Amino acid sequence: MGIGIALGVLLPRIHAGATVATSRTVEVLGAVGFGILGLVTLIYSLLFLVVQSSNTTFTPRLNLFQDDPWIWRTYAVAVGLFAFSMSAFLEIGNAEKVTVAVPIFAFVVALGVIVLIRNIQAKAFSSLQVNAIVDLLQRRGRQVIDDVYPPKGGPARKTVPSTGGHPVRWLRPQTTLQQLDLRRLLNEAENGDAAIVFRTKVGQTLWAGATVAEVYGHLDDDAVLSACVTGANRTVDQDPLLAFRLLSDIGLRALSPAVNDPATAVQAWDAIVGLLVQLTSRDLDAGTVESPDGTTRIWLDLPGWGDFMREGCDELLSNARNSPMMLARATETLTLLEEAAPPGLRPGVEARRREVESDLAAGHAAR
Repeated sequence: MGIGIALGVLLPRIHAGATVATSRTVEVLGAVGFGILGLVTLIYSLLFLVVQSSNTTFTPRLNLFQDDPWIWRTYAVAVGLFAFSMSAFLEIGNAEKVTVAVPIFAFVVALGVIVLIRNIQAKAFSSLQVNAIVDLLQRRGRQVIDDVYPPKGGPARKTVPSTGGHPVRWLRPQTTLQQLDLRRLLNEAENGDAAIVFRTKVGQTLWAGATVAEVYGHLDDDAVLSACVTGANRTVDQDPLLAFRLLSDIGLRALSPAVNDPATAVQAWDAIVGLLVQLTSRDLDAGTVESPDGTTRIWLDLPGWGDFMREGCDELLSNARNSPMMLARATETLTLLEEAAPPGLRPGVEARRREVESDLAAGHAAR
């Protein structure tokens, strides 16, 4: 808005170049300025519609659309254009002519806002379609897995310090740990020749008095706490379990008696297994951040294989006992996952596969 006001004051003061009658410019500014308010209303209408529909159709924890930065960027550009139109209207005053740059600028920015609105409409329509949502969650899940877990074959995880540390406690109101500013924290640790061992996972609730991390060396508690980005909702950026949680929620809702949509549950299940297959080739024991000289400064508390299996599989499989389609697909995909998993990860997959096969056989016997 500030940029719009500044441009609205400065552009009419340009006296060089082509000019246009003030009356025509005022008409353009009035049409653009007040017309853009209708587009701002459209942004909010789409936001409320998609949020309500997502909460009802998918899961209340699905915040991808309202967290999309392009929504707020479009809103900022639209409000800035309104501010420009009104400030330019007042700056022109009683002048007979004004530089042609004023209506041209308003027209070009208005076209840009229309393009941005069209982009938001496309995102809104995609956010109402189960295929698009499942595909987006899987892609976001793959991305965060790539960011957090390195491929196997890297250096072994260094031993966590065991003595000389002091706990850093969360003394603020209850909230959710959304992200960690690792770059900032690494610089602080290097300056203090310290090491930080996190005891709370990204995505977990921070209770008052909970131990966030343990610090070894000279580093203030405020430096660690200031690197913790918190909020009411979990975000997918550094939280590899969130994609599993959301996909499981979609599958659970699809299997509920009120919805009874096993095909959607199978689609969500396939996405979960796809992410699990990706994890089989990753070093799940990683979770360290090194300084440029190779010194390990930060140990992260990351989810392990059991966490992913419990978050993505257990509730969904438990609620699929009356769905032959879901049980048959789970048997097939768990067999494939068991074959792809290294020996150390197979027992958990095998146990769940046997349980699903037992449920499927019991269902056949009952019929």
